[in-house]
Amino acid sequence: MSENVRDYVTTYSFNKLEETAKTFRRLGEAYETVTELTVTEPGISKQLLLVADVLEECVTMHLYSEEVEKDVAKELFRKCFLAGVRIKNVSTIKSRRGMTELALQARTVGHGCVSVKKILPILSEVLGCDYYVPGSNRTTIHEDFHQYIFVQESRFRMLTGVARRGKGCSRFNGDNFLISRLDCGKATAAIADGMGSGKRAFVESRMVIELMENCIDAGFEEHAALDLINAAYIAGGARTVNPVTMDMSVIDCQSGMLSCIKMGAAATFIKRDTMVEIIKSTTLPLGVLEKVDYDCVTKKLYHGDYVVMVSDGLLDNIPGVEKEEVFAEIINQIAVRKPDAMAEEIMRKSLKYNGDKPSDDMTVLVLGLFDTYDK
Repeated sequence: MSENVRDYVTTYSFNKLEETAKTFRRLGEAYETVTELTVTEPGISKQLLLVADVLEECVTMHLYSEEVEKDVAKELFRKCFLAGVRIKNVSTIKSRRGMTELALQARTVGHGCVSVKKILPILSEVLGCDYYVPGSNRTTIHEDFHQYIFVQESRFRMLTGVARRGKGCSRFNGDNFLISRLDCGKATAAIADGMGSGKRAFVESRMVIELMENCIDAGFEEHAALDLINAAYIAGGARTVNPVTMDMSVIDCQSGMLSCIKMGAAATFIKRDTMVEIIKSTTLPLGVLEKVDYDCVTKKLYHGDYVVMVSDGLLDNIPGVEKEEVFAEIINQIAVRKPDAMAEEIMRKSLKYNGDKPSDDMTVLVLGLFDTYDK
């Protein structure tokens, strides 16, 4: 494909996206006007406007791009060529969220293919900062030129651990979870807990967690994603099925800020040095109210902090009224530092309170935050 044809296709695509965004915005505004005059639920209007926002961000993203300086581009070309990769059209893109992405076209010098990760050390050396390959990117470089995107590493690095147990002999765990690294520099972890246990709870919580993952990948903000999921869940017949709790932690890996969003979920715990902080929820699960009701707590995280998210099955194992306080002490006494080992130890100690028999489906996520600037 010639450069002129490629430029025409790109321009045409941006124009079509812009037209589609305008259409969704006009529809949203029209529904908004109708809602003001009637008692119609405003959910449809809000959803249409959210889609318009996402499409408009895709359209305007190219306005924030700029070519890399000639000397830098030349050095990149030289070192990539020595590594067996030919590159061209190198540019940087700054998103509205402040993240920097590097876009380039690449192909192999000869026949065959090489891993995209082969040029990551070159990018870090020449540009002076680390980059990673997003999940949506191609993983190999072939004989033809293709577009590749690299995202600048954030200050904080997150390591995760997961432990799960099902109730009884059922092979279905009614809890489903999500751990996702977003290209905007944030990391998201979520637990959806279907009411009860077994296959039915598994199917319902899986549907919610898959919807959440799709919304996040599409670029929706976390609160907007919850609005959409709740509306879809109710429209899909949630009144005749069980509600689903949602527990979400969103960590900005550049600033270390944590947003803890809860809808009927169990408590979240922050382990820091010799203390454990408890974040409780007083809201109802998804599918109960047409208008989303959630708790949102913001906390600042530091190097070596751990966020522990659990489904209510772990707390149900503990007798007494002050379950969260007892569980916080369990977490505080754990000496291991690896998130996966910590998750298994938390699971083991919780089960010990109930004779090693889970009273419900159980899931624990441990998110460890580490400052790459810390020496």
